[in-house]
Amino acid sequence: MSANFPSSGPGGTPGPSVHEPPPGAAFMNLLRWLLFGGLTLLALVSVASFVVWRVQLGKPAARSAHVALYHCPMHPSYTSDKPGDCPICNMKLEPVPTSAASHSGHEGDVPGLAPVQITSARTQLIGVRTAIVTRGALGEGSPLVGFVAPDESRLRRVQLRVAGWVRDVQVNRTGEVVKAGQPMLSIYSPELYQTEQEYLITLGGPGAGGTESSKASHAAGAHQSTLARLRLLGVPEEEITRLDRERTPSSQIALRSPVTGTVLERNVVEGQYVGADTPLMTVADLSRVWVLVDLYEMDLGRVKVGDRARFTADGLPGRTYDAAIDFIYPTVSSETRTLKARLSFANPEGLLRPGMYGQVDVSSRRGVPLLVVPAEAVVNTGEISYVFLARGEGHFEPRRVWTGTSDGDRITVLKGLAEGDTVVSSASFLIDSESRLKAAIAGLGGTDSVSAPAGAGHKH
Repeated sequence: MSANFPSSGPGGTPGPSVHEPPPGAAFMNLLRWLLFGGLTLLALVSVASFVVWRVQLGKPAARSAHVALYHCPMHPSYTSDKPGDCPICNMKLEPVPTSAASHSGHEGDVPGLAPVQITSARTQLIGVRTAIVTRGALGEGSPLVGFVAPDESRLRRVQLRVAGWVRDVQVNRTGEVVKAGQPMLSIYSPELYQTEQEYLITLGGPGAGGTESSKASHAAGAHQSTLARLRLLGVPEEEITRLDRERTPSSQIALRSPVTGTVLERNVVEGQYVGADTPLMTVADLSRVWVLVDLYEMDLGRVKVGDRARFTADGLPGRTYDAAIDFIYPTVSSETRTLKARLSFANPEGLLRPGMYGQVDVSSRRGVPLLVVPAEAVVNTGEISYVFLARGEGHFEPRRVWTGTSDGDRITVLKGLAEGDTVVSSASFLIDSESRLKAAIAGLGGTDSVSAPAGAGHKH
């Protein structure tokens, strides 16, 4: 069949017409294909760019390995890829050492810190000192503090259990040495005078003021009752003996020293009224004294009763006293965080005097040797503790540590270091600040220069 139809049929009837495409259809079809191809190409380019960016992001060190960096020694935050002057302080930029740059991507085991390198000149300028990690026990080489105190079992209180007035004070100075039985003062007491009269009445003596019949009328136990009352009032035996001998009551009674010793307290003056509870004088026998030692809490497990100790008084150079710890007090002082241990020493010459200070070396304080470092070397943030290892040639690396007990000057390290390591023992805070800054710069890519407006800051 022919594809062309006549314009009219037989008899002049019209046939079917042919439809022509509208004008511009071919151009629009071409434009549609061009747009589709462009969008496809753009998508491919975007995907390829994203893949390349992810690969480069994972290798920041490789991207900057061949870039020569320079930084300002006074403002490490400013870096540049070419030499010149710092726009902040106009100091000459120094090259970042290759070895230091190679470590910049490694932060060790301390979050937020990175190894740093500091020139020897700057190290001396900021006063960096180092120390070797050694093995030992806290307490070695650090003697304890002890002070002399009176033996409490040898203290005597001079006191009468009745009220009265002080007379004839014969010991007028604190610190005076007295002999046993030496008169110290007299007390006038109306109550004591009346009790002595009642005692004489039970004896039937001249001071009783009664007849033979009145004496006989007293019960047989009245004498013993009054005698017990005199003793309960604190009347010395020599006064009772005098009453039995002289049969005369006394208006005042002499109080004598109970022991040979030193007067530590004198609380009265002549003419003073004192009650039955007033301590008059305190006498201590100092032929034997105590030395009380301050023990740190860390020494609780290393010091025990029976350990040998040596006391050296500051005021007696060249003389030492050896004894064993005979008591450890059960309480810890809330102010000093120490507890007391007690030593007892014979003091026949009286050279050890209450209040003297000295040093005490306890032989069993050594304990188990552990790794120790200077306490100043450890930086404690409250959550973790770390030190800076000195690697040589100005390289410093942060290292996390786990610490134990401390004696104030040194601290034990349970984990994180090895014997023989070298740590920074002073000026750690300066190295710490530079380490944090370097880690922050490394976290931002490590190669981008930190720009600053020209002329900003100050000049050195």
